[in-house]
Amino acid sequence: MSTPFDRNRPGALFPNADPELSRGLAKIPDLLKGILPMKEKHRKLLATGVRRLSGFLTTERENLPPDYMTRPEYLAAYLHYFMPWNIYRQARLLQGLDFSLKPGSTILDFGCGPLTFLQSMWLTRPHMRDNEYNYVGFDRAESALKAGQKLFEGLAGDQGKGWKIQTERQLGAARKSAPADFIVAGNFINELNPPRSAHGEEISTEDALLQRWGDLLKPDAAILVIEPGTRASSKQLVRMRESALAMGWRVVAPCAHSAECAMPGNRGGAWCHFNFTPVDIPEWLFKFSRKVKLPKERASLSFLLLVRGDTPPIKTPTPPRPAKDEGLVRVISESFDLPDDRMGRYGCSDRGLVMLENRKTHQLGPQPGDLLVIKWPERPRRDMKSKGLVIPASEGDPGENQ
Repeated sequence: MSTPFDRNRPGALFPNADPELSRGLAKIPDLLKGILPMKEKHRKLLATGVRRLSGFLTTERENLPPDYMTRPEYLAAYLHYFMPWNIYRQARLLQGLDFSLKPGSTILDFGCGPLTFLQSMWLTRPHMRDNEYNYVGFDRAESALKAGQKLFEGLAGDQGKGWKIQTERQLGAARKSAPADFIVAGNFINELNPPRSAHGEEISTEDALLQRWGDLLKPDAAILVIEPGTRASSKQLVRMRESALAMGWRVVAPCAHSAECAMPGNRGGAWCHFNFTPVDIPEWLFKFSRKVKLPKERASLSFLLLVRGDTPPIKTPTPPRPAKDEGLVRVISESFDLPDDRMGRYGCSDRGLVMLENRKTHQLGPQPGDLLVIKWPERPRRDMKSKGLVIPASEGDPGENQ
């Protein structure tokens, strides 16, 4: 047996984009024309700027200018290409989370850039728009902050006036807004230099961040960290997860357990990240991505959701308590071909890495991010390549007890 824990994939972390998100993304090009007017000669250079910035953010990371968001050519590239993709990725994730933020709650957003998370939250939470929230975004680049505020005003209109938006360029200013309910950090920790102690020794970035963030939050609180779906970023999140568990935080997603990480990203091994097909992006983003020669067949991210207290402001749908011979598995990978007309998917469980195995069918099957209730095999076997525990997808499926 291997089934989603409820109907309509409510255990899914990445539901398809709803119409409100699609409509909002479709508005971005016209809004950017007013926010960042460009002469024709500069518009012709936009594709070159996007490709150059892409190189800095990936293969040439050591050459990434620390102030790249303050440079007009890179800010334009970011707003037209990277920001829409980041809004899309974050919004797909936010649709799979249960927001329980009370009116008047305070959100601190570190490394917010053009308020990317704020745009994503607005587009995915229509039911929250009539409430008042306090949002404080922190970023060194004032030009990015101003562009983000204008974009939010364009997307939200008069309805957004109930959300109190504040921006700060200094991280130390966060103390003025404490205690907050929720901290988010998107594409933030991968750009930090390791902190040092008073004696100059390098200390854990993850430990330092969690200690600092914990002091800024209420007893019932949440932290959401979203990073690129790279091995390096995933390893950072694994270290943060270990620090969080040691400090008493609960890890509610993507992990369905508090046991040792099954995908720590060691050399040659799998790392915890999620890919999903962006079939629901707006046509303009699809065409522009092809124009700049950076089309995306997959959207990808790594993330970690931490909570503390009895009533945290963000949750995930609660699965049923598994029976004695059952367990929970978070699907991590897309499907891949196996011999003998079979397919596999890697997943994470409290028993370590698992491989969900089933016959090839025309059915879509579980997707990355889905949470499944599975029945542990009576006579388990291991996948020769990954060493993961093989879980047949249904009772009676050939290979279940081989």
